[in-house]
Amino acid sequence: MPATASSGRASTRAQRAQARRPGRPRTRTPAPVLHRDFHPGNVLFTGDGDGLRISGVVDWVETSWGPADLDVAHCSTALALLHGVSAGMDFADRYLAAGGTPAEDRAAHLYWRLLDALAFAPDAEKVAVPWRETGRADLTPTLLTRRLEEYLQALFDRYT
Repeated sequence: MPATASSGRASTRAQRAQARRPGRPRTRTPAPVLHRDFHPGNVLFTGDGDGLRISGVVDWVETSWGPADLDVAHCSTALALLHGVSAGMDFADRYLAAGGTPAEDRAAHLYWRLLDALAFAPDAEKVAVPWRETGRADLTPTLLTRRLEEYLQALFDRYT
């Protein structure tokens, strides 16, 4: 059947009804566009010291939409592994301070952060491969495993 104005309206009404079905969490804002591989290696910078600024974000091949917590979680995990637990925990805090919008429910926020962090287990070393090529010889399997375990503990300490 060819699309008509009336079938388009019916389809839109059906979509709205589906979105309002019982049990589905309501969101305050539309789902944002997500990078889905947001980490320090995909961020371009300009300047230095106090003048350091983000000038762009590259590698958008996995772009989708959904809760912003996904990108925040992925970058937080990467920072925790690369620079220590406090760097990972601080990233999410700075995101909020800059006006970012995390999941409304603390349990959902914890869920996305755990989901991302556990994706690096049991081989947290995979995050280090490209960084070793830039001279980060300190990123040993032992260090990365310890940082991942400490990061997971910090998440539980904060959210449970």
